[in-house]
Amino acid sequence: MKSSFRPVHKDLKIFPRKRFSQNFLVNLRAAERIVDYLELKSDEKVLEIGPGKGVLTRFLLEKAKKVYGVELDRNLCKYLEEKFKDNENLEVINQDILKFNLKKITREDRLKVIGNIPYQITSPIFEYLIQDREFIDFAILTVQKEVAKRICAKPGTPDWSPLSIGIQLFSNPEILFTLKPNSFYPPPKVDSAVIKIRFLLRPKVEVEFPFFTDLVKAVFSQRRKTLLNSLSKTLDLNKDELQIILKDAEIDSQRRGETLNLKELGKLAKIISAIR
Repeated sequence: MKSSFRPVHKDLKIFPRKRFSQNFLVNLRAAERIVDYLELKSDEKVLEIGPGKGVLTRFLLEKAKKVYGVELDRNLCKYLEEKFKDNENLEVINQDILKFNLKKITREDRLKVIGNIPYQITSPIFEYLIQDREFIDFAILTVQKEVAKRICAKPGTPDWSPLSIGIQLFSNPEILFTLKPNSFYPPPKVDSAVIKIRFLLRPKVEVEFPFFTDLVKAVFSQRRKTLLNSLSKTLDLNKDELQIILKDAEIDSQRRGETLNLKELGKLAKIISAIR
């Protein structure tokens, strides 16, 4: 069965590099749809993470006041500058996105973020965005489908995880649609998903780091065990003491950690940290 979209990689001289785990989006219909979800206005700025060959960039430039394309691959930066040399609203920045200072491009007005995120840097990218969320309205990102399911998971489901908690503490994520491997070149071995993440200036639950992070890791370290058993080992608390703590937090000691929601985790962390 022939694809319904025209692959854009055939007429380009630059090819994907394994070093950067590059899978270029080649589905133009999907690209336009992804950009549409940004709901761009003519006076808005966009940060594009890893623009690659500019498939999304092309549509972004038609709608945004300014597009900042942060690309690590020097050859792609040169390619993008040449390809879009007539577009004054594009600035290509040759830098690692994790080291890029958002304050350089925005202060008072929050920008929007878009990008196709390689699997191996998914968590660092989200940590980066959360840390600088005061500068970001929302992000439209393409990630592996399984990662998207974990990001958007609900408490008590198999996909509910430390990743879900870390992201949902500071944002409201949702899956918009999925993409088959042939939407990319070279095609990855798994499906992808486009997600929207609307960032919150304040976390949904006030917590103290790094203990909250340690608690979440402890809660999920032994998913099949009850909270009483898993926390007594990972947090070095005796079971009698832990029974009292869980009772104060109004949490059944026989529940499993994966069933706890953000509010319950925050309350439990507050009580434990107060006695440590």
